[in-house]
Amino acid sequence: MMISWAQNLEDVMLARALADVEQGFYVDVGAFDPRSDSVTRHFYEHGWRGINIDPLPSQIAPFVRERPRDVNLAVAVAATAGTMRFFDFSPVGLSTLDATVAAQMRARGFECREIEVPVTTLADVLDAHAPGTIDFLKIDVEGGEHGVLAGADFARHRPRIVVVEATAPMRPDATHATWEPLLLRRGYVFAWFDGLNRFYVRREDAERLRHFRVQPNVFDDYVRGIALREADRAGLARLRRIPARTRRMLSRTGRWIAERMRDPEAKS
Repeated sequence: MMISWAQNLEDVMLARALADVEQGFYVDVGAFDPRSDSVTRHFYEHGWRGINIDPLPSQIAPFVRERPRDVNLAVAVAATAGTMRFFDFSPVGLSTLDATVAAQMRARGFECREIEVPVTTLADVLDAHAPGTIDFLKIDVEGGEHGVLAGADFARHRPRIVVVEATAPMRPDATHATWEPLLLRRGYVFAWFDGLNRFYVRREDAERLRHFRVQPNVFDDYVRGIALREADRAGLARLRRIPARTRRMLSRTGRWIAERMRDPEAKS
């Protein structure tokens, strides 16, 4: 059974469409967290590797610790390289290069600090770090999607599938009209909208479009990671309600059983 760690089951759709790929390669622009709401966690745990990108060193540090197979870059991605003003809303995932988006988030009461960050292009990142085949590219950059795609070279690097967050931050308003033509002109075909993201398949992989006919469902055989975490917390809460004396007795019994399993001849 698959464990989905993504926010909106994006990993379930990708796992279905890329079921024939055993140890693939991903690129995550706006990676944010290696565990929570991670589109790539399932794939890393099944032997894949890739590139994780986030402008904040504090957000990339957990990737460095937990994803040693991956390339982890603390840099922003835009249409041209250089430096840019970055609006940091951490710990919430609303940080952005877009001043308009930042103003909207501030109006909602979110605290922000402004910093200068190094900026590169997606083409330069992939030239330096990507293999010949990229299985999927995920972009989640809170208003900076056009810049990321404008700085890509889809002639040299053609991910099989591209997933782009396609709604305004914290709103269901569609935003793809500003950047979708960049993908369509470069030989990508729209495949699926999940209410949050739009999925595109490169034309030479058009047979994979059949995997995007229906939403994630029982036949994908998955469980959400957040449900497992909640079950673990509930189990821990139940354990804490057991009297301390009973917990100590259970602990001693568990150790005794473990010792008997290691050495069946041991004396009681």
